[in-house]
Amino acid sequence: MLKKLPVKLLSLFLGFWAFSAYSTELVLNTDEQKYLNEHPVINMCVDPDWLPYEKLDEQGNHIGLVANYMSLFQSRLNVRFRVISSKNWEETQTLYSEGFCDIVSALNQTVERDKYLNFTQPYLKSPAVLVLNENNKNISHLIDLNGKTLGMVKGYVYDSKLRQDYPEIKIIYLENMEVALKKVAENEVDATLGPLFLSFALTQELNLDNLTIMGNSGYQDELSMGTRKNNSLLTSLMDKVVQSLTSEDHASIKKDWAEQRKDQ
Repeated sequence: MLKKLPVKLLSLFLGFWAFSAYSTELVLNTDEQKYLNEHPVINMCVDPDWLPYEKLDEQGNHIGLVANYMSLFQSRLNVRFRVISSKNWEETQTLYSEGFCDIVSALNQTVERDKYLNFTQPYLKSPAVLVLNENNKNISHLIDLNGKTLGMVKGYVYDSKLRQDYPEIKIIYLENMEVALKKVAENEVDATLGPLFLSFALTQELNLDNLTIMGNSGYQDELSMGTRKNNSLLTSLMDKVVQSLTSEDHASIKKDWAEQRKDQ
């Protein structure tokens, strides 16, 4: 059973998250600098309901851990990322597949997404974990869910993998991870699957004390930036700014994120 942890301890938990620090000096060539000069505003699509990673608040502001990374990238490149609003992740997928997004703030690379986007190196990584109601004593691995229900947001990276690896699991599509966790807590679905950091943080935030987070499922989140397929210069620029991240950058962003949570 999970108990509520103070923000200070939750921020320490971030130390178990894999932050990719490449520490490569940001050096732009003439073509890349010219591109930025000619495109001071870059259209960015996001997941509007994926806290603590990211969200669009009621005023349309981009908030969350990923938003803090995007702020740093904008400063480093001296451009503005203009958020393209969407109602949910499914709508965001439609937007980037139809070419409305220059960049996507954070997503896993898949074969399907390769049709529409190029990808930077990952800047955030996390193992995916199974989340169960504490009364569900007979489930400890994904294979134990054969014939049972698993709540998931449609379009998340695990969807196609689960259908291929565990075709007997009954996948129930839900609005977001918050709803999925509540459904598990209320025994309306048997389990959900999500990144360790996201699952832990949301469980604490929602005070769902009757949930248990199991071990690594064998799947992993590797969050990269996506860039429009036909724009190799933009891909190069975003990859360079991701690879300019240092351990100090990650530490500062973690600290800012923890402070923002304290103020909420």
